[in-house]
Amino acid sequence: MPNPQHRTWVEVSRSALLWNFGQFQRFFRHQALIAPVVKANAYGHGDRWVVQNLQQSPIWGFCVAYDTEAQELRPSTSKPILVLSAWQEANLPQLIRQGIRLVVWDIDAATTVARVAQRLGRKAIVHLKIDTGTTRIGTRPEELRQLQAQLHRARHLVVEGVFSHYADSENERLTFARHQRQTFLDQAARFKAPFSHLACTAASLRLPLTGTNLVRLGLGLYGLWPSTATKKFNRLIIRPVLSWKTRLLQTKRVPAGTTVGYDRTHRVRSATTVGILPIGYADGYDRRGSNRSFVVIAGRRYPIVGRVSMNLVMVDLGPRARPRPGTAVTLIGQGISADDLAAGWNTINYEVVARIDRRIPRIAMP
Repeated sequence: MPNPQHRTWVEVSRSALLWNFGQFQRFFRHQALIAPVVKANAYGHGDRWVVQNLQQSPIWGFCVAYDTEAQELRPSTSKPILVLSAWQEANLPQLIRQGIRLVVWDIDAATTVARVAQRLGRKAIVHLKIDTGTTRIGTRPEELRQLQAQLHRARHLVVEGVFSHYADSENERLTFARHQRQTFLDQAARFKAPFSHLACTAASLRLPLTGTNLVRLGLGLYGLWPSTATKKFNRLIIRPVLSWKTRLLQTKRVPAGTTVGYDRTHRVRSATTVGILPIGYADGYDRRGSNRSFVVIAGRRYPIVGRVSMNLVMVDLGPRARPRPGTAVTLIGQGISADDLAAGWNTINYEVVARIDRRIPRIAMP
């Protein structure tokens, strides 16, 4: 439970997490194994907490973005951990010894991993990333023949998986996604790796899984829809795992005409009570919420007024409100969703939750 001394905290629901996992598991019907994505502190939810609560579930393993994330999580699980995005050569010896699965994105990356593995006298387990059109890391199809030859010669590399990533599977139209899918299936077949994976949450719901056997389940696992197009997919009911709260630091009565915050962007029209919250953009509460977003106190919505500053936010509590310092204030939850904040901040729900500062305590709830 939250500590009364916490100035701000995140509550994460185990029952919601397991519910969401079960929803996707039943939907896939053994077509593919699930690899939960726990990068970026599990999209702000707490990576160790997610790993601890899912490692007994029928999953393949976990996916992270960076090698440092994999190293931090290795003590928490014996399941496979796949680095999807990047690693540093200096960390390769430890990663290989720990059995961390490593992305290989081109010939130079493959050569580097193979050289370190050979020096250690061990096998490095790798997943080859094919760039099918997102134009991030990965080898383009026309360069795969040369890379395939290099992998064949590298005796200290075990190609466990081949994967790619969709550019726009969250959008209404899937024309390019279908092109990417076919390109991937054509190219992945030549490697005959035990695992192939292409689908994220959105793609797993909207495109066939045929020809692949892993799903990298990210945002949907946390009870958030990746886009409006995927939200229409009403055969699944998912529950937000995260709520975010803080406490009133101070309240003050101010007369009509008082200006609030940096640049005096808000002027109260009549006498009111202003509440000050110990939260700000340094904590992940975006400055774009200035004069736009809302909070909930005791079941009622109150508007944020003035600029969101680095460490403080002000809310207009109205002329009759008498909440006392220390009262809990909800930033996400109780009718305010990450999608609501994203709309006000002109961004996406991924960013809203992923940017919640890691130092803020994550409180496990039933």
